[in-house]
Amino acid sequence: MLMNRRSFLAGAGGLTVTALLAGCQRGAAPSLRLAMLANSVPAQLLNAFQQLPQGSNVAVTPEDSLVKLYGLLQQWHRQTESEEAVPTTEADWVSLADYWLAPAIRQELVQPLEVSALTHWNDLATVWPELVRRTAAVLPSPDGSIWAVPYRWSHLVLLYDRDRLPRNSAPLTTWADLLRPELRRRVALPNHPRLVLGLAQKSLGSSANAEDPAATEGLEPFLADLHDQVRVYDSDRYLEMLLIGDATAVVAWSDDALPLLKRYRQLAVAVPPEGTLLSAQLWVRPQAIAAASEQAASTARRWLDFCLDADFATQLAIFGQGTSTRLWGVERSQLPEPLQTPPTIALPPPVAKQSEFLLPLSAAAEDRYSQIWQRLRS
Repeated sequence: MLMNRRSFLAGAGGLTVTALLAGCQRGAAPSLRLAMLANSVPAQLLNAFQQLPQGSNVAVTPEDSLVKLYGLLQQWHRQTESEEAVPTTEADWVSLADYWLAPAIRQELVQPLEVSALTHWNDLATVWPELVRRTAAVLPSPDGSIWAVPYRWSHLVLLYDRDRLPRNSAPLTTWADLLRPELRRRVALPNHPRLVLGLAQKSLGSSANAEDPAATEGLEPFLADLHDQVRVYDSDRYLEMLLIGDATAVVAWSDDALPLLKRYRQLAVAVPPEGTLLSAQLWVRPQAIAAASEQAASTARRWLDFCLDADFATQLAIFGQGTSTRLWGVERSQLPEPLQTPPTIALPPPVAKQSEFLLPLSAAAEDRYSQIWQRLRS
């Protein structure tokens, strides 16, 4: 099952990206074509890249879900296999979540990358090359190829309405706090087995990538208790449910939660100290794209380096309230100001070390997770 990541957009940002796209279509042919979640790179940063001395026209295909972006990769790949279809690849680079990288490699939708010419690649923390260096069997390996360039990331948090908790209730701080009696049928969880089982595994001190989840002592009883607390498993409308009062607590991505926390003062947030789950957005190159000319390759290198630059990290925080890969393992006080408040949303370095990306599993392990999920939901 692929993760349908919700995109929370500010209307003005979406309009600006649309205007930028329209402007490119009216002017010179674009030298860089991107397909991405709308506002995953704010329009201000796209404009800044276009205004660099080298000058590049950027065309953007904005989508509202990762499902649609993955569908574009599949569509373009099918066209290359059809004798009748005329290839119409609309992007040189596509933004994809790390969870989707393994199936994209398996289905030959993307191609390996050469990153040695990127100025800022070696500035990244080792967690990032380790995440995107995969073997042909899609497993992380130091002997694998680089398949993507990660440019922003987020983490799962507990987001809740403190006004809907009983008076004098202690703050929610751990995954186990979702089992409190006052939250019975008041919790919204992601509709995704690896995320739900993963947060339970973290709560119990286990890895979210364990080959045999049943080996985690107490996992199924914990999941059964958690299931009794759940009002809905939902990956699309969970934030809306929190705001209208249909849920008191939700498990949310930090970059979805942050805009709401700035706006709704009754909301509170926590990053459980036992560790959380992580997600990164990556730039991948469609397999359907032919070899680039030297000029196109140069533009691509400038774009990828631009996304890995320290200035990009600051501006991404200011205009998009997003966290750049340059900011991994950084203390809260060293983050750009928009990411510092509320203090409890930041991922402290010690907790980051306990946190995990969801990595590919063997077919047998996938089946074990699926069986537990089916028993939980039956």
